[in-house]
Amino acid sequence: MLSMLRVENLSVIESIAVEFTEGLNIITGETGAGKSVFIGALNLVLGARFNRTLFRDPEKKLVVEAEFIDVENVSEEMMEQFEIDSDIIIRREIDKNGKNRIFINGRMATVEQLRDIAFRFCDIHGQHEHQMLLDSTTHITFIDSLVEPALKDKYAECYERYNKLDREINTIKNNRQKILQEKDMLEYKLNEIESMNINIEEDSEIDDKVGILSNMEKILENASRSLDMLRDGEINAYDLLSSASGALSSVSDYSEVLSNSANQLAEATYLLNDAIAGIENVAERQDLDPAELDSLMDRKYKLSNLMLKYGPTLEEVLTFAEDTSKQLDDINFGQDNLNKLEEQLAEIHTELKEDARLLNMRRREIAKKIEDKVVESLDELELKNCVFTTEFEEAEKMDALAGVKAEFFISTNPGFEPGPLSKVASGGEVSRVMLAMKEVFAVADRVDTLVFDEIDTGISGRTAKKVALKLKKVSKSRQVIVITHLPVVACA
Repeated sequence: MLSMLRVENLSVIESIAVEFTEGLNIITGETGAGKSVFIGALNLVLGARFNRTLFRDPEKKLVVEAEFIDVENVSEEMMEQFEIDSDIIIRREIDKNGKNRIFINGRMATVEQLRDIAFRFCDIHGQHEHQMLLDSTTHITFIDSLVEPALKDKYAECYERYNKLDREINTIKNNRQKILQEKDMLEYKLNEIESMNINIEEDSEIDDKVGILSNMEKILENASRSLDMLRDGEINAYDLLSSASGALSSVSDYSEVLSNSANQLAEATYLLNDAIAGIENVAERQDLDPAELDSLMDRKYKLSNLMLKYGPTLEEVLTFAEDTSKQLDDINFGQDNLNKLEEQLAEIHTELKEDARLLNMRRREIAKKIEDKVVESLDELELKNCVFTTEFEEAEKMDALAGVKAEFFISTNPGFEPGPLSKVASGGEVSRVMLAMKEVFAVADRVDTLVFDEIDTGISGRTAKKVALKLKKVSKSRQVIVITHLPVVACA
């Protein structure tokens, strides 16, 4: 609970220190006395943003300091970092340039660390909370504060899994859409290559075959003449070379020069034999059909075209075909994988709907209890014969709130149908509804200190006394700090 608040140089306050006790604490005074400045100071202690217009003296620093005792709900990490046992002192200084210095138990801290710790200490109810109660989108959070964490956590975990998988599927679909647009082109390219049945060894000889077939007559004529001069003629190179080589060999032992020449002639004979064999091989090739030339020329053109597109070599064309085939396999596999993911999503959706059903069933049970207790509390606050209900509306699809919306309806006049709280209740009625709600939720609320800023706005007389008694009742289980201008509330 809050045991002390010290303020320097804030708005109308020059310097003040206020001590608080357990139970009900009242701050009262005339308009302009600075009652609401207390709320501003406490908000700064809890990590709120600072407005430079709040400086009393712009040349001096502003200081707010608070002591909380018997604190709970602080993480072990924070307790260790700031040496928190059961008490904590928070000090915040803001210089004339707006620079913050925050100390928690004497140790420097950031605004984020301050907010992480301090939001557990105080629940400040003022105009903002009035607006929350009038905002139907927040009503589900009132109900959920009493729902067992296990139910909410189970749905939240399942919803996160569903959302994650749904996003993954959408990403895959978007990517696949682009791939599928390319699929026809990939298949065309692969078919274009595969239809040629490329054989590296055979197709590498096409140029040679085309060259021979294109000049077959000239090749055969000159090959025949060459063979005649080299081997087949009456006087031929082979016989002359062999005779010369034999003649020199017979006298090679007498001269090293002659020996070298004899060896050279013998080697020339071997080379000549190889040349003759090569000429014969071309002249006698059985696979050379002059009628095949057109077919070879066509294949050469097509292969050249493939190498121009996917090459520049036949080996690279085949590598391109392998890569393309793999891409197409991935596309087909991707569809199979997508089907499996969508099956998983459907399974999770079934689980999600069941978790939502259990959570919403519990919400309706709790809403009924809230309705009964609020009506009972409002009756004590001089709102007799009230009807307070919760209207649930099914959403079109599952969302973070388990597919429902909740809104509080109220009727303060017998015979009138309940309407939305924001449209039916007056200012004084909203204040009493909020006080009734605070009483209902006090059991579940783990915050030790409740602060009410003019909760009694719009009421007087007997109703004001009832509000005072209700505040007193709530203060038996929590520290309650009330800012009021009503004597009947103050005297409580």
